[in-house]
Amino acid sequence: MNAMTMISKGFAQSTAVCMTHNIAKVQAGPNQICPKCAVEYVNSNNQTHQQNVDRDVREKHFSGAMIPNRYKESGFKNYNVNPDLNGQANAKNQCIQFTKNFIDGSRKNLILVGSTGTGKTHLSIAVARTLLNKGLYVRYITSEELAQRIINAWDKDTKDKSEESVIYEFAQYDLLILDEYGLHDREKRLELVYKVLYARYDRKKPTMLISNLTIEGEKGLKNDLGDRLWSRFQHDGLTLVECNWADQRMQGEAV
Repeated sequence: MNAMTMISKGFAQSTAVCMTHNIAKVQAGPNQICPKCAVEYVNSNNQTHQQNVDRDVREKHFSGAMIPNRYKESGFKNYNVNPDLNGQANAKNQCIQFTKNFIDGSRKNLILVGSTGTGKTHLSIAVARTLLNKGLYVRYITSEELAQRIINAWDKDTKDKSEESVIYEFAQYDLLILDEYGLHDREKRLELVYKVLYARYDRKKPTMLISNLTIEGEKGLKNDLGDRLWSRFQHDGLTLVECNWADQRMQGEAV
C-alpha cells in the first residue's frame, strides 16, 4: 500500500476537490487535504533534508583536507597556461593524468619541483579537489607543519604513543600532499617527516611531494631524501613534474 492510498483510506473523504490533481480531498481534523499534495509535500521535505545532509557531509569531507583559503577554488579549469612558458601545459596535463589514473585505482607518487610562484600548490589542490569530489580522502599540509604536529605530541603524557598516533593518522589518507618540502629544520624535523613517508610507503599510500629544490645536485631532492626514500618513491611508480619557469606571481598571474 503506497502513501497516497494510506492517506486516502485513513481519513474520511470530504466533498472538496483538489484543483491541482482533480481528486477528492480527505478530512484530517479541521483541515481538508489532498492525498497527492500531502505525499508531494512529504517527499519534497525528505529530498530537501537529504540534500542538506549530503551538503553537510561534503563540507566536512572537504574541510578535513585542510586546503588553504587562498586555494579553496583552485582547479584545473582556472589554472591558466601561458603558451610562452615551455613545460607549463605539460605540467598541467601530467597532473590531470595522474588524477585520472588515481581515480582508476593507480597509486603512484607525484613530485612537483620548481622555484616559487610557478603554480605547484595550485596544481596540487586541483588534484586534491578532484579526488575529494570522488569521495577519496586527501590531506594537505606543509612539511614544517607536519613535523610540528609530531613535536606537539611530545608534550603529552604518553610520548611514544602520541607520536605514533600522529604518524598513523597521516599514513591513512588516500593521498597526502606534502608542500614546501625542504623548508623545515634540516635535523630533527626532517627525520620526523621521514617517519611519515616511510609509514605511508609501508601502507601502500601515495604521497604528493612539492618542493623548491632541484632534483639533482648536492642540495637536490634526491640527495635530501636519500637513497632509501628515493627508491621507495619510485617503487610503485612516480610521476615527476618539473616547473622550471619564472615566478608568475611577480607577473600578476594567478597561481
